[in-house]
Amino acid sequence: MSRRQKAPCHPRSQTSIELAATIQLVENAAAALNRHIGRFEIYGYLEAVYSVYVEWRRLKTAKRSARALADELNVVRRKRITPIRILIEATLPRAHFKQKSRWVRALEYIYSRDVSPSDFSNFIRARGGLAGCARLAVGVSRKRRRPGGDWND
Repeated sequence: MSRRQKAPCHPRSQTSIELAATIQLVENAAAALNRHIGRFEIYGYLEAVYSVYVEWRRLKTAKRSARALADELNVVRRKRITPIRILIEATLPRAHFKQKSRWVRALEYIYSRDVSPSDFSNFIRARGGLAGCARLAVGVSRKRRRPGGDWND
């Protein structure tokens, strides 16, 4: 077979079938988001992303599943990209990159507070929405600066 010919298509591997079943919830939420226009419609989508991420973390397969998903859907993987960002990139690629960054920060903050997926909406609303959670995340993860400033001290 020459290099220009395509290799025969193989059926999906068992891993990709399980992965597709897992992210079906997120894909359905993304499809619903595309059908409706509203300020708070994103909450349902992000709740689905969060619940998949929590399940991956519970099973201790978050990084492995995210890498497999990125490879399956040709999502560009950058250094230190989180599984949450890969889920968002895979299911809602047309969103603005700054908006996706804010969503990831908010979801990481929510996960750091050990919020269950059933309490997701109440937790967000109590903290000023997604922007409020993202703002709180920046305050939590900010690195301490050393007084004096110069590294050669």
